[in-house]
Amino acid sequence: MSSTRAWYVGAVMALSLALLLVGCGNDDDAGAPALSNTPVPTATGMPTTAATVPTDAGAAEVAPVFFDGTPAGSLPELGVGLAVPGISGTALDGTPFRWTPGTRPAAIVFLAHWCPACQAEVAEMVGWLDGGNRLPEGVEFFGVSTRVNPEQGNYPPSLWLKDAGWSFPVLMDDAADTVATAFGLSGTPFWVFVDSDGMLVDRGSGRIPPGDLVRRFDQLLAGGQG
Repeated sequence: MSSTRAWYVGAVMALSLALLLVGCGNDDDAGAPALSNTPVPTATGMPTTAATVPTDAGAAEVAPVFFDGTPAGSLPELGVGLAVPGISGTALDGTPFRWTPGTRPAAIVFLAHWCPACQAEVAEMVGWLDGGNRLPEGVEFFGVSTRVNPEQGNYPPSLWLKDAGWSFPVLMDDAADTVATAFGLSGTPFWVFVDSDGMLVDRGSGRIPPGDLVRRFDQLLAGGQG
């Protein structure tokens, strides 16, 4: 491991403890805190065009997902230091979704429509961007809509994100929450960070303020140079 990569991994792990705030547990106890600072495997690449969400509340809110080279149900949990496979499926706007790790660093946020912390995370990010702020260029950023439950509040997720003004691409997880399970989701929002080599470098549940996310992106970019 290069000195630059060693510095980056250490910095990300240290920042995990400082930045990850309380998130939501499962959909049966949406208000329960579920803080996790467990490191995650690295990954690379992802769509760069902002997606829009459908206005039809009856549109499908879950869809099949596929991992490169591995049947979805047999993929072992991805942990820190492991290579992340490519993922394909369907975006919330109904268009094909494809993310190929190993080209640029990436950040992934898993969101549950019924989770108050997720709702606050989305609202804060949208407000921050509306204020004229921008995330650093060079890091691919997308969401995953997971743990979808029509019996819980704020359904459907597509309408929630449209009304909230969320403009980043969002992949639909399947009915079994396969993508969330593969990354070891322990609560929502759940964050995954992948370096430019396609390796998972950090993961954890809880909110990350936009300013702290900017610093995360800067670290990803610095680590990708090592």
